Amino acid sequence: MLRSRLSPLLARVGTVALVALAGLAVTAPPASAATLSRECKANSIACISFSGYAGKSVWGYPVNSSGNNCVNYAAYRLMKNGVKQQSAMGSGGSWATSARNRGIKVDQTAKTGAIAQWNYGSHYAPGNGHVGYVEEVTSSYIVVSDSAWSGYSSRMTIPRGDANWPSNFLHFKDQPYQPPASGSFLKVRENGQIYRLVGTTPVYVSTWAAFGGAKATMAVSASALATLPATIPDGTFIKGAQRAEIYRMAGGAPIHVSAWANVGGSKATTIVDQVAIDRAGDGGAYNRLRAVPADTTMLRTTKGVVYRMRGGIAYYSTSMPIAELSEPVLVDHVALSRATTTGALKYRHIKAVKALPKITPKP
Repeated sequence: MLRSRLSPLLARVGTVALVALAGLAVTAPPASAATLSRECKANSIACISFSGYAGKSVWGYPVNSSGNNCVNYAAYRLMKNGVKQQSAMGSGGSWATSARNRGIKVDQTAKTGAIAQWNYGSHYAPGNGHVGYVEEVTSSYIVVSDSAWSGYSSRMTIPRGDANWPSNFLHFKDQPYQPPASGSFLKVRENGQIYRLVGTTPVYVSTWAAFGGAKATMAVSASALATLPATIPDGTFIKGAQRAEIYRMAGGAPIHVSAWANVGGSKATTIVDQVAIDRAGDGGAYNRLRAVPADTTMLRTTKGVVYRMRGGIAYYSTSMPIAELSEPVLVDHVALSRATTTGALKYRHIKAVKALPKITPKP
């Protein structure tokens, strides 16, 4: 499997499979007929490049001509997670012993961000053993990404009870599920739903037609998807694919931008399905966007007016207390002047604009 160019200790470096788990804990199952399934396999680093891996040597571990090597990829993921340097761990089959000797917890419980390790003589890696990174953990399977000195990278699902189940899990620094880059498309294994990432927030895709046809997706479990942020951060800009309308996020809701000048100039946007915007807050998959900004959300415009949201209504006051002015989101004043519940869909994310009621002191 893996050969070292550096030292006798690395002379037989095993292929590395990095497995990232999605928050659940799964104990090692009994062996059975192999049912491992590869969702991606390439004679390059293409299947693991989503993690930022570029095929460069990390902590002295070698790579082959395609940038692959199981232990190097594992080392890269550990380094990315903030683990201090772990050089000279040996081949994949020796990583569990090396980890124990360094005081690292080693057990048979899969967790997201752990290193999956296969012993010498294991069903999956009978020669030099193997290591990989745990991407997701569910009640029925785990997902592992890995690299191999033989020249491939892959992402695979390993069901409980599979003969290919890892021998051990090494807990250097477990991490939550880490999605691919903003703009990537995710497909949920359990129900086939498609989402596009805006930052790390998934936004539902109702039809591929919105994007000119089907795009490449990365599979994800429903449980891993559930760990991602529920709303897009304030100030983020999105564009509806079908009508090319621009919106700025405020309090979890999309507020229409009629002109870039009204929000301080043009900004980068992520294209999403317009249906997800129009049906924001409709329930189920559409709840990743709110219909109207959350209560207490503060808005401001270039006109100098500040608003506070309550029940979908933007209340304004020229004498709003300073304490109320924490981080207002700059939005287009046109979206406020045209706020509606029955008019154009793009303006329905603010129901109305009203003056903030004056409080009369009690005598």
